[in-house]
Amino acid sequence: MLINLNLTIMPETEPTTPVNDVPKPSKTGNVPAKDLDFGNVVSSVSAKWTSNTWLTLKWANAPEFAVKVENYKNTLDVRLQTGSTRPQITKAMKVMEKKMDDTISYVKGYIVDKYKKEVAKSYYAAFGLVLHNKTYKLPKDQNARSNALTLMLKGIADNGFNDKEFGAEFWTAIKTEYDLLLQSATATDGQVSIKVGDKNELKTYLKKVLNAIVLVIKGNYPDTYKAELRDWGFQKEKY
Repeated sequence: MLINLNLTIMPETEPTTPVNDVPKPSKTGNVPAKDLDFGNVVSSVSAKWTSNTWLTLKWANAPEFAVKVENYKNTLDVRLQTGSTRPQITKAMKVMEKKMDDTISYVKGYIVDKYKKEVAKSYYAAFGLVLHNKTYKLPKDQNARSNALTLMLKGIADNGFNDKEFGAEFWTAIKTEYDLLLQSATATDGQVSIKVGDKNELKTYLKKVLNAIVLVIKGNYPDTYKAELRDWGFQKEKY
């Protein structure tokens, strides 16, 4: 007698390892990352170090640290004050750019009226207009737009549009004001960049000193270092 055995062989599966989806809590370091928080900590540490002469480092001292702290705070203040004017300049430039863009259609109208629609586009480049998304307009880049305004003024004059409502007087005023704003923006960005560099250089030094002080305190107060660090100004809950 024949016996038919229908055996189904189940594929072997690799054992799965449970995945812990619970994120690990992030730890706040003793030295804060944010500039203002960092400034508060170095000020507290500087004051504490001045009155605790027992803590010494071979490569740094309390008076030198205090000078660097003051320089850091002054540099940060200047950087913040200088940078605070940039949004106002940016807003003024955006308002002017919209005013220009809204007026381009009138200039195109002057060109079409004089040279007819069939050939009008061939004149646009002479007025500083560039093709963008199938439409001729002034460049988006601010420096390129300033250069385009020079072409606009020449195009207006060369083609006899000086006396139009949006002719020489209008575009001269636009270019003068826009270039002044562009100069202010460039100068502000340059000043901010310099101060950021100075601030970062000071911060690198101060951070190295802070980390060294933390290690010294931990070594001298193995059982109570957390309280000592708080007393020196390393208060994590504040940053």
